[in-house]
Amino acid sequence: MDKRTVVTGVLCAVAALGASAAMTKVVPAAEGRSGAPVKAAAPAKPSPSVSSRSQAAKQPQLATSETPRPGSPAAFTGALFEGGVQGDHFCTATVVHSPGKNMIVTAGHCLLAGKHGDAGAVFAPAYANGGSPYGAWMIEEVFEDTRWSEDSDDDYDLAFARLAPDASGRNIEDVTGAATLDTTGRSGEEITVTGYPADRKVPRTCTASAIRETPAEQRFDCADFPGGTSGSAWLAKDGKIIGILTGGDTDDVSTSTILGEYAATLYARATAATAPPR
Repeated sequence: MDKRTVVTGVLCAVAALGASAAMTKVVPAAEGRSGAPVKAAAPAKPSPSVSSRSQAAKQPQLATSETPRPGSPAAFTGALFEGGVQGDHFCTATVVHSPGKNMIVTAGHCLLAGKHGDAGAVFAPAYANGGSPYGAWMIEEVFEDTRWSEDSDDDYDLAFARLAPDASGRNIEDVTGAATLDTTGRSGEEITVTGYPADRKVPRTCTASAIRETPAEQRFDCADFPGGTSGSAWLAKDGKIIGILTGGDTDDVSTSTILGEYAATLYARATAATAPPR
């Protein structure tokens, strides 16, 4: 499925709703829409043989009543919602370390670039079973590479978003902790990925190997990563983010762009715009 085609369809639906505040400048793409959630597919490429794929068995869903400790992946990973956590979640995002301590990273097709209003998308870290122990954080501005936002080039399907402080004036990284972004183009190593399927209230976690497919794309093979898991961070053993889930041919095969120079440039632009004044 073409990701930008889905975005266009949603935009038309939003326009038909007129002044509905709940949809202001929020365009969940392939995730969380009516019908069965569909993970946005990567562009058509020759698929590796079935024998080369070592798919992991389905793992139990995380279902805990305890609030995860700050600094742990369970605390700084969360779901994106339309307007508030009472609605549907449509993508996954992760708090990424930044000078302003106020940034998340997700897939580009999950959000629209530019400034967002008060009724826009919110991020709920550590969301589980209808609860949001660290609250819901409003997205203020989204940063994307123009090769994605204007040209829909899947090799640049990445977004950073600035979050507003909470009611107490705290920035999200001070509350949940964050993961560090690695833009050296790493692949071919073990990763752990946590995503939020759009039809469930708990996240799905799997550990597998990141496999480089092309100079611009990598994949991991884990069963049961459907719609809603787009935007999930690929955490290496050292805890750094080396990929962001952007698509896949099936729910059992997921892809990411290689986080190289373009990701570093985008991160620098986003952090420059979100860093606190000196």
